[in-house]
Amino acid sequence: MKLSNEVKFNYPREDIWKALHDPEILKHAIPGCEGLTLQEDGSYDVSMSLGVAAVKGKYNGKVYMTDIEKPNKYLLEAEGSGSPGHVSMKMDCNLEETEEGCLLKWDCDAEIGGKIAGVGSRALGGIAKFMAKKFFDDIKKQLKKGAYTN
Repeated sequence: MKLSNEVKFNYPREDIWKALHDPEILKHAIPGCEGLTLQEDGSYDVSMSLGVAAVKGKYNGKVYMTDIEKPNKYLLEAEGSGSPGHVSMKMDCNLEETEEGCLLKWDCDAEIGGKIAGVGSRALGGIAKFMAKKFFDDIKKQLKKGAYTN
């Protein structure tokens, strides 16, 4: 499954970069996140509880950030599994300065297997877009509350 989009932020690129790399902000923005722990190697252990259509369950996984060019871009790689199936993804994240703040362009390629894949690619694509929107909206809400703003 391939997805891409862009998100406009009315905050400086540095603030968006910090928010996208802060475990506390991420924990509150990732849909269904029950735990997010930063490891010494820079990766994150994550546990989630999600429901996709009639398929619900808990997932445990790892998230890595590579190809980091602060504050311009990074590659996010994640893999997770649980009773409903497994997910593996790579997402290119590019942050650009704008007059209004920052523009984040992202491209994601995900492989989904198990019961969750039985939901169908059309439904999964819609659910993934909804979850991505919710994630970025929650990042914006936390920034509005004062995280990293001057």
